Amino acid sequence: MTTEKPHRLRTFRNRIAASPDAILVLVVLVIFMDMLIYGLLIPVFPQYAPRLGVGESVIGIIFGVYAAMLLLFSIPMGLLSDRVGRRPLIVAGMLLLALATALFGFSTTITHLVAARTVQGVSAAATWSAGLALLADTCDPARLGEKMGVALSAVGVGTILGPVAGGLLFEYAGYTATFLIPAALAASVGLAVLAVPVRTCRRESGARRSAMMPGGALLPLAACAVVIVAVSGTYGVFDPYLPVYLHTVFSASPATIGFVFAVLAVAAILAQPVAGRIYDRYGGSRYLIGGGLLLSGGAIVAAMQAGALPLTAVAVFVLGIALSCALVPTMPLLADIYRDHGSQGAAYGMYNTFFAVGLSAGPFAGAILAGRWPLPAIFLLLAGFLGVTGILSWLAVGKLAWR
Repeated sequence: MTTEKPHRLRTFRNRIAASPDAILVLVVLVIFMDMLIYGLLIPVFPQYAPRLGVGESVIGIIFGVYAAMLLLFSIPMGLLSDRVGRRPLIVAGMLLLALATALFGFSTTITHLVAARTVQGVSAAATWSAGLALLADTCDPARLGEKMGVALSAVGVGTILGPVAGGLLFEYAGYTATFLIPAALAASVGLAVLAVPVRTCRRESGARRSAMMPGGALLPLAACAVVIVAVSGTYGVFDPYLPVYLHTVFSASPATIGFVFAVLAVAAILAQPVAGRIYDRYGGSRYLIGGGLLLSGGAIVAAMQAGALPLTAVAVFVLGIALSCALVPTMPLLADIYRDHGSQGAAYGMYNTFFAVGLSAGPFAGAILAGRWPLPAIFLLLAGFLGVTGILSWLAVGKLAWR
């Protein structure tokens, strides 16, 4: 009797460890927490920053530090997860996220804020690279597209709930509690990952190092990079400049602008798992990627031509679906490139790096063009870029013979 219960507990824990669905839940929780806390700053920081004497330019820098750290650390963290295993990186990333979030709550200087944002970006590089690699390690390749789509849907949910939670906590609990409560939640998720016996891939000390550029991978990797940068760059342009356009053209209030962005996020939440399932069952990467980019360009043109705000919201909804269709297939494709080399950490370190490049370049490109062209012209230029990229992707997918 004394040994039967521990044996049953070990059996139950091993069953959890062997379940790809349990691992999917853990990865979704990790990604959701990262995006939830990322979004907390959006309604809170502009109200609190003036107390520290922080101007608009400094606010931009503090927000940009996250993308910069994601850009710098994603590949190193992915490679490190290939060496030491996925779970240690995920747990460390979540505990760093908790630390960074708590630091925001106690920040009294600009230096504290920049340090907190820096740690938050490093934690995201660790959790995203190792978490997505863990999915690729444990999921049946025939269902990887759908699983990745579900994981990415957590981004949309966190994007929607983060600003809402931040605004409510700030209003009713105060600045410090706004960050201490999510910090405790992030630490709890990290401890949950530590508690579940996740079986992860880890290279032995004498094993060959992870291949950053497997043989014959240059062209497919470059094609994935172009698609990912195009999609994230679109978000990078829309996030700062669509609110300005909506306010200028339709006199949209902050609540209305938030609704339009919620429409974009909901479209991604709905479309990403469906796009992944379609890819898993039928392939069709040419139609999903090339067609998705072409449709994205068309949706932006429609948004610029819309004479009423509801029509613009419909076009934004279509844009969210189209961008999701283009992005999701790149994730199983990256897994295929690196699978035979045991380097899934490197694969999703690459994915995060490409995404961060577009997310960082989009606002800067928009800032350069905004001084010369009106916003509608900038959005139409973006539409043209997506259209050309869609055509090139259509041709490249055919040449690479992707399924």
